[in-house]
Amino acid sequence: MKKSRPPKKRPEEIKRDPLKELGMTEEDWAEFAHGVKLFNLGKFWHSHEAWEQIWLRHDEDERLFFQGLIQLAASYHQLVAKGNYRGLINNFEKAYDKLAVFQPEYLGVLVSPLLVFIQQGKKEAVRLGPAGLQGFNYNLIPKLQFHKPSNPDLLVEIGEVLRSDRFLEGTKLFNSGFHWEAHEAWEDVWREQEGDAKTFVQAFVQMAAAYSFLKRARSSSAKYLFEKAIEKFGEYENLDCEIAIRPLIQSMMHALEAIGQSPGNGTASLVDGSPPMLHLSPG
Repeated sequence: MKKSRPPKKRPEEIKRDPLKELGMTEEDWAEFAHGVKLFNLGKFWHSHEAWEQIWLRHDEDERLFFQGLIQLAASYHQLVAKGNYRGLINNFEKAYDKLAVFQPEYLGVLVSPLLVFIQQGKKEAVRLGPAGLQGFNYNLIPKLQFHKPSNPDLLVEIGEVLRSDRFLEGTKLFNSGFHWEAHEAWEDVWREQEGDAKTFVQAFVQMAAAYSFLKRARSSSAKYLFEKAIEKFGEYENLDCEIAIRPLIQSMMHALEAIGQSPGNGTASLVDGSPPMLHLSPG
């Protein structure tokens, strides 16, 4: 017999105190991460379908979070694939109401910044009107910042990487403004890694290369690499390692804003998006 779906609840019907986290299975986490990756690649309908599988498997009130993400993905699908003004606005409003219940962060996703993007996107859509959506500023489409559950073994592995001579050499070069040289040093470290540690180091490689391109006013290349680095760092944002990851993400987000605000997205400079200083705390 097919299991009946639990009734949908409005955001105001959800008890916020205490707000629990869904009991996610390994299958759920894999589907969740896959949906995040699809969303960040601009495959909004496919991310919608991935998250819907999790939503259907749960009957807890907190599944509303996934409904909010589904409607957020639907918003951008209506914008990018259909140019549907009313569908965009309606889904923006529904997604905002649901996700607001879960701010500032839920299941490893930074929710508060998403709410800002929704507000900015809605404002942009209203400004353009139904006939002008082709002029929508796609820099107002967010990248989801998501970190996986903590992994003690990974923390030890990353600690060893951060304290390695070649990584420290890259850190010194980066802090001295030699971003391409830092990229090369970290790339040597990256080649020696496997699994999640390899992805972690690759984020540093891409960050350094992005700042190098920004220095040379190659904004398109810088933007691409900043987005890639932010996506990777997002998986490790809450990892308690020797380098704080969140300030790195924030600095790169600031650089992306500078690129997006520059005329023609082609004249942003290193002055507009200053790189962070890397500091290793005692291990």
